[in-house]
Amino acid sequence: MQKRFVPIRFVLTIMALTTVAACGSRDQTSESDSAHAAMPGGSGAMHQDTLAPRVEAHLQRLQTNDPDSLRALVAADREVVNALIADCEQMMREMNMEPPQKWRTAVQDLRRDLDRMASMTGAQLQQLAPEHRKRIEGMLSMRGDMMRM
Repeated sequence: MQKRFVPIRFVLTIMALTTVAACGSRDQTSESDSAHAAMPGGSGAMHQDTLAPRVEAHLQRLQTNDPDSLRALVAADREVVNALIADCEQMMREMNMEPPQKWRTAVQDLRRDLDRMASMTGAQLQQLAPEHRKRIEGMLSMRGDMMRM
């Protein structure tokens, strides 16, 4: 019996798609699409970056001053921020890159925001939103820097 070689990217893609299908997604863009879009090197050139536009659209929605709208965005915010963090972590692993302190601090701050936001009122979210947006923008900027490496 002859063994067949299966390219690792194919296996990883199938695993990622299976995971996404098993978990389901409320958003049109799956996190696996985002992770593959962000892969540096040859793979990154073959895939369109779908995560950055998704994060940018979310940042636009966060600019609302309506407390009820901000409350409604908490779950989406958690999903987008976690996808952004996971995507960056994947890139660093692929690049054999040790996460810098600036990165670790940014992740810690964003996760702290996510934990606090779950129980905040609309008025409290209004106060936090500008700083939270800045932290997301900073993370997106770090991601862009990694993609250019």
